[in-house]
Amino acid sequence: MTGIDRKFAHDYKDAVFVGVGGCGINTISRLRKVGLKGIRTLCISRFEDDLPVNGEDVVNFALLEQKSATIPYRVPVSAEECANAEKRIREVIKGAKKVLLFVGLGGLTGTAIAPIAAVVAKAEGATLGMVITYPFKVEKRRCEAAEKAYPKLQEMADDFILKRNDDLARMFREMPISDAFALRDKEIADMIKAGEIYG
Repeated sequence: MTGIDRKFAHDYKDAVFVGVGGCGINTISRLRKVGLKGIRTLCISRFEDDLPVNGEDVVNFALLEQKSATIPYRVPVSAEECANAEKRIREVIKGAKKVLLFVGLGGLTGTAIAPIAAVVAKAEGATLGMVITYPFKVEKRRCEAAEKAYPKLQEMADDFILKRNDDLARMFREMPISDAFALRDKEIADMIKAGEIYG
């Protein structure tokens, strides 16, 4: 359980962190940089190229093997991809007492797979927490997709926090957005350690 204080490691020894899509995986990557390691972690992306998180405690799963001109990035996630993701999620979270799902809504992968991960976690009998990120308002298509997916996820969650990118941009307007994301994820890490997210 390298990188976690003893109390935190005990509280989350039967937990699984699940990062879905680019935003979810990026959040997990930043959380690990500030010490949240040693927890069973599943990262799910559309392509292998978008899976930067590594470690003995990490399972990476790509819906497709690699980017290709014959598989445009904006093609919706297929039923076969969803079924394969569900199978892998079941394998990884089996026996978990807690599942913490990190997802950015609005993109294809996160919006399609997050509800599947939530259903599997609840079927497993796990307590389900979520950290949900909303897209910028200027991303109209993403916002429309997020608005459709969010109520279902909120209904399934035992505990959740919602982070809106527009709020972040207002709070840290003088700062590069990448630095603002890092600060937000540091705040999330502190909340997890303190047990403020279903600890």
